[in-house]
Amino acid sequence: MKAWIAVVALAVVPLVGCGSSRELNKARIAANTAKKDADTLRAENNALKAKVAELEGEVATLTKERDELKAAAEQPAPAAVPASGKKKKR
Repeated sequence: MKAWIAVVALAVVPLVGCGSSRELNKARIAANTAKKDADTLRAENNALKAKVAELEGEVATLTKERDELKAAAEQPAPAAVPASGKKKKR
């Protein structure tokens, strides 16, 4: 992005000596448009970074839960305790 702004700046600098010409006005408009586009992209980038951070947190939570369930599933099940040997009298 910095390189693109540098190109716009280099395009505007030679026109400064011309005074107030059409080319200078066009260059100013292009520079202002580029600044607005850059600001828009920065805002969108920040929003996307926030969303990525949120999703990474969800993934970490789900991974932890999965690992806990996996560990619980791998533990041997307790043996069934047989009923007492006493029989009821009839």
